Amino acid sequence: MDLILSVLHEAWNLLLESSVYIIFGLMVSGLLRVFINPNSVAHHFGQDRFLSVFKAALLGIPIPL
Repeated sequence: MDLILSVLHEAWNLLLESSVYIIFGLMVSGLLRVFINPNSVAHHFGQDRFLSVFKAALLGIPIPL
């Protein structure tokens, strides 16, 4: 029982530490949704398979930095 409580406590601490980044990501995605037309996103990322993956990878590279 002590192990389960310890795991739940650490999971809660992890959620609290990452909550700032989660809220920031939600705000950025909301702003992107408002200012970028979904049709243009579908145009750039929904057509050619290789080119769409390449563009998504180039846009995703700065995320971990």
